[in-house]
Amino acid sequence: MSPGVIAAVLFVTLVLAVVTVAALQSDRERTLRLLDAVDAGPAGLLTRSQQLDQAFRRTRPGRRVAVMLAGAGMPSWPVLGFSGAVLGVALLVAMLVLGFAGRAAAVIAFFVVIAVVRQWLAREQGKRIDQFISQLPELARLLSNGASAGLGVRRSLELAARELTEPARSEIEQVSSELAVGQSMQTALQHLSERLPSRELSVLVHTLVIQHRAGGALVTALSRIAATLDERKQLRREARTAATASTFSGSIVMILAGFSVVIVNLISPGAIDAMLGNPLGVVAVVVSALLFIVGFLVMRRMTRVVV
Repeated sequence: MSPGVIAAVLFVTLVLAVVTVAALQSDRERTLRLLDAVDAGPAGLLTRSQQLDQAFRRTRPGRRVAVMLAGAGMPSWPVLGFSGAVLGVALLVAMLVLGFAGRAAAVIAFFVVIAVVRQWLAREQGKRIDQFISQLPELARLLSNGASAGLGVRRSLELAARELTEPARSEIEQVSSELAVGQSMQTALQHLSERLPSRELSVLVHTLVIQHRAGGALVTALSRIAATLDERKQLRREARTAATASTFSGSIVMILAGFSVVIVNLISPGAIDAMLGNPLGVVAVVVSALLFIVGFLVMRRMTRVVV
């Protein structure tokens, strides 16, 4: 064999080796991105802070915070760091309030900061849920079209993610990523229901899971679900508009309760601490707090319309 042929063979072998290594590296990076999308990255590839964050996510409080962050559209935020920052801000505010309003107001301020952050996350999650619910009829129609074309549920979800806008696009892409790394259809859709809890999504999820397990007339079921979701969307809008004023009034009552404690302590410094030093004062404060909480819960219960 001539030297030229040997050189050509070696050159082709080198090119194939480079292409193979590049393909393997690309596949590895794609796998790592998918694993990161479902929070299942190998421990050896994580930094110390990421490992601590993953460990906190497995706890009950961490899981709850992670679900709220994901539902609010912030799944990449570090759960441990976010929780620590909130507690740090709450402690800082409590120490500032302690200097001029007393211990009782400082304790109230601490919990108010946490409650405000939680309410903010719940509101952002609620907005995202409403946006996602408004897209559910279109999602059901796209899945129905995919099923009528002979596509499976997983492939139909991938096509639907390309057609939909946010937030449905990122949520369906998250489901597709979990399916790509071996999660079952039921688990992936259950995670979606945890991030965006709603009755409408629950119906669609159960339909897809049952069809994936046992088969059935998926096209007909999804078509009917799409029509029903359109009607429910209009009804939800009307019910929420009717209950807005009452919900706002309940929130104002709770805010006034917290501010009244601070104002009393500003008018008469140490008054709240002195009251808490007396058994009758403690009873009065506890009874007042319970009445405010019960009133707030009753108002929320009365204005909650289940559609």
